[in-house]
Amino acid sequence: MPGPSNNFFTRRGIPVHGIPPAVLAKARQIIARLEAGTPYWKLHGKRLQFNRCVISIPVGRTWRILAEDKAGRVQARQVLSHSRYNHRLAQF
Repeated sequence: MPGPSNNFFTRRGIPVHGIPPAVLAKARQIIARLEAGTPYWKLHGKRLQFNRCVISIPVGRTWRILAEDKAGRVQARQVLSHSRYNHRLAQF
């Protein structure tokens, strides 16, 4: 049964399997700030060079949130380890 933190991510369609609870807690805080209107750059996020609609936001040193800018609204799509993030970028 998913915990309260997992429900937060499930409602947003963000898979959380295998992600440590501490990372999920920090990612949840970042996503909540995004949804409250904090600009992604104030969360140290950066647009990808080859796809400006995709934004990478760090969650500590080894995890990233991939978000998407749709019509000026930034929505989190995935929480990835840095190695999965690098592999995912190679697919773009």
